[in-house]
Amino acid sequence: MGFANLVPGVSGGTMILVMGLYDDFIAAVANVTRLRFRRRDLLILIVIGGAAATAIVTMAGTVAHIVVVQRQAMFSIFVGLTLGGAPLLLHMIRPFTPASWIGLLFGVGAMVAIAMTGQDPSAKAALKESVAAGQMIIQPAYVRDLLAGVLGMSAMVLPGISGAYMLLILGRYEHILAAIDMAKNLASSSGREGDVALVIEVLGPVALGSLLSLVLLSNVLKWMLRHKKQPTLGFLLGILLGSIVGIWPFAGDAVASDYVFGAVLAVAGFAATASLSKISA
Repeated sequence: MGFANLVPGVSGGTMILVMGLYDDFIAAVANVTRLRFRRRDLLILIVIGGAAATAIVTMAGTVAHIVVVQRQAMFSIFVGLTLGGAPLLLHMIRPFTPASWIGLLFGVGAMVAIAMTGQDPSAKAALKESVAAGQMIIQPAYVRDLLAGVLGMSAMVLPGISGAYMLLILGRYEHILAAIDMAKNLASSSGREGDVALVIEVLGPVALGSLLSLVLLSNVLKWMLRHKKQPTLGFLLGILLGSIVGIWPFAGDAVASDYVFGAVLAVAGFAATASLSKISA
């Protein structure tokens, strides 16, 4: 789940689902947020949460760096990884109903709207230049970081939806991962003066948004999946399909070889996610 949450297009919820732990995990989250502390629920959350946090902290800097310097190749993989979750959701939705179609259209529309608010090209170029110079520039964006925490945490518990992708289309993916890596360096006493304030400015709103999402949205989504399953699953599928708009890897200067190479990577990503999804079938 930790590695999945670092990679846009791969859902932490899907990883839990394919391991056969999804129902137990969702029940544990709901019970704890309602202050119902049972030994089994706490054990599940500690084991899964601890392992996920370890993966995120140890790999955040590396993944962020690769995404910045090899954006086209990585985004091609992300497209494939994202679409690879579609068969799982299609299987869960069957049979398709009018409510499912309505939910799907709303989901696609929501993702297109969010993608339109993404990071501007000049900011992306500045970020890439800073990485090439050996240091990633981290810029706080309080409202976006708060929203990133809300969407990222809610997506973590939903199969087929990627929390990392939510950060990506908000233009906060690299910044938040870099801030996590900076916090790791501070913990090991290798950080620089002034880094503490920057880490708090970036990760503070993310943590607050994650807490709000965990307490409120997880219970709402659990209720929706139980009582309004078809439109909710249709909405999730729409989010997954619409997410391609925000991670389309090819710019206007792309040539034929870029599309061929990107297609190969996308197919590989699709095969990886689809194969994992079949484990739970």
